[in-house]
Amino acid sequence: MYKDMKVEVEEHIRTMVRYHDAKEFILAPYLADGHWSLFNITIKVRRVYILNSTFIKGGKNPNQYRIPSVIKSALLPRGLTFHMVQC
Repeated sequence: MYKDMKVEVEEHIRTMVRYHDAKEFILAPYLADGHWSLFNITIKVRRVYILNSTFIKGGKNPNQYRIPSVIKSALLPRGLTFHMVQC
């Protein structure tokens, strides 16, 4: 399903960024394997903060999620960096 929806998700991200251009950040909830995470996309500073309550237990990093690659390709050439938030 992920591969089937990639184009639609990229377009949705681009639309939300255009629509909310004046906002400091966009919150993007993300459900994977029955667990919710929150992606805080801060367009102006080119960072995406990933909030995940299992961060400490699982030693998570941005490469373990599928959505960062979609966000990156949707927002080229913005050069975003991804950061895990301890929570």
